Amino acid sequence: MTTNTGLHENGLIAVERLGNSLRLGDVPSLALVKGAAASLNALPVSRVLSASGTIQNMLGFRVWEYGFSASEKREQALHQLASMPALAQFFTLHPNGYVREAALRAFRGVPDSPSLLAMIAVRLNDWAGPVRKAGLQCMKAFIEEVDPAVVVTMGIDMHGRWCDWARWSPEEAACMNELFARPVVQKQLALQFATRLDGPLPTTLRHFLRQPALDTALPMLACKAQLAGVRAVALQVILWGHASWQTGTCREWINKPYGISRSVPVLAQRDVLVSADRNALIGTGLRDKSAMVRRSVLAALTKSVPDFSGLADFIPDLLQDRSPTVRRWAGYLLRQRDIVKGRQKAICG
Repeated sequence: MTTNTGLHENGLIAVERLGNSLRLGDVPSLALVKGAAASLNALPVSRVLSASGTIQNMLGFRVWEYGFSASEKREQALHQLASMPALAQFFTLHPNGYVREAALRAFRGVPDSPSLLAMIAVRLNDWAGPVRKAGLQCMKAFIEEVDPAVVVTMGIDMHGRWCDWARWSPEEAACMNELFARPVVQKQLALQFATRLDGPLPTTLRHFLRQPALDTALPMLACKAQLAGVRAVALQVILWGHASWQTGTCREWINKPYGISRSVPVLAQRDVLVSADRNALIGTGLRDKSAMVRRSVLAALTKSVPDFSGLADFIPDLLQDRSPTVRRWAGYLLRQRDIVKGRQKAICG
């Protein structure tokens, strides 16, 4: 039976047993630590991050028993960590920054699960600077050795949200990008975006496209991705020639004398140059079974109607499309094409 923390009942028992041992100040057995670690490693990345507070309570990290000060509990945790380095995985979740820093410096080996890798990665955005530095050193020690499947699963399950982290330094941000820079990781990442059907993959893909790791895979994703949203994003980036993402919001005045305004997104973008047959991709997109993909292609064509000579072959079907938005875009493009032709005749005449 699975509990509300996402842990299986046996895993919950293992973590609580470890927490009881840590509360008493004992140094737990290696078997107990490994059993609890296996339970946490089996959790999905999203559950580990969202349930971190509950896990802290289960491990006794937020329970200050009567008669113990915060400094005494910190020293107790540091003693336990020094006596049992295998506890490093758990102490990265500790509310005390000194303990988190010591845990990251004591960590040895290579993360073998996406959840463990995520627990270390989030420390790159820790509120305490020394913890971030320790997390950077920890990541650099195994960055070339971690299993690509572990990296890819962690990245997709975190939905690329590290792109919005604000505390870390450029060096720490570069370390996260380096994690996905290996060719074997990029290959598996593209394969996952092409075949997976769960989660907010289009939004996640936009986050990944802030860096050029997936640029060469965009033509394949535009044609073969199973999820329509992924195909639409890939086609949009190729046809527009840039990837864009939201960096924040600003206020836009609607009626300044009356103080009426609205929040609008602030976008950043990166130029993306992909070697691909644009006409073939446009034709594939206009024939796509998803109206979302067809709309993305038509919206991109509004900026370059003359560049696609085969538009006339698709207009009759698009004007009869089951999607009203597609029909409106098709009508607009038809009018734009006629305007362009009229101007060309006037110039030639």
